[in-house]
Amino acid sequence: MFKNKGKIDNTRVHIVFNCKEDYRITTPILNYVPYKLYYFTAYIKSTNQKDENMEYFHQNIEFLKLKMPNIIIIQNEIDYTNYIEIIQEISKIIRAERKIEQKSKIMINIGTGSNITALASTEAARLWDCEVYYVYSTKYNPSVEGPRHQGEMIIIFPPIFPIIKPPEILIKVLKILYKTIQNKYSEKVTRFPVKFIYKKKFIEILIKRGFLKLQKKHDDLRSRQSSYYMKVNKRFIEPLANQLGYIEISKDKKNKKITITEKGKTILKIFRYLI
Repeated sequence: MFKNKGKIDNTRVHIVFNCKEDYRITTPILNYVPYKLYYFTAYIKSTNQKDENMEYFHQNIEFLKLKMPNIIIIQNEIDYTNYIEIIQEISKIIRAERKIEQKSKIMINIGTGSNITALASTEAARLWDCEVYYVYSTKYNPSVEGPRHQGEMIIIFPPIFPIIKPPEILIKVLKILYKTIQNKYSEKVTRFPVKFIYKKKFIEILIKRGFLKLQKKHDDLRSRQSSYYMKVNKRFIEPLANQLGYIEISKDKKNKKITITEKGKTILKIFRYLI
């Protein structure tokens, strides 16, 4: 748990999601004072619904500004039902804040917003070393018209167990693969339902980009190329296909094709702004 309770910390940032609550949102911010607050409001794109609790947003912002005149507050809309978008937006905040301060402490309220914002926030915290907190109260009444949580606000910090992330180098290779395939089809219509690149061609691209250098010199050109292909295949292609399932290799005897799986496309979305 972060320390300096009640004292402003120029490395601390809060992320909250608007809902029909007041002190459940503001109390942790006052207790663990940040220099910046990212305050998300809801916009459900599939149904074109705007946040129905904007009065609480304005009320909470006014209260926080009164208590902490120097706090920086950034408000953005986010789709409370879009898991990937939520992770992406959190990752953009992390990237921006840790570019300013490498040891920036990101604290995320998982008790407000929606179930999806809580799930995505927890996943982001596991991926990028943030802290999540949950707030409940001594007086909870779901039938009242106003905030359901009254009385004393209790803040708990659930333990977060880090995810074993894919090696950064493999995500970079996957991004190169994606961009290469996109560029291949950008200006023409293909009769193939699935976009791909030939495995041999992609290995050549990685070699040209310097992703692998041979320790042993080979005077023979064919021997050198063969060694390159084997090492690039073993170090990058096979792990992406067999261990992670981010790509698929066709079973053709010659001219094998590489395609990106749905799992691989999801990973690219998650790591779009970080790595």
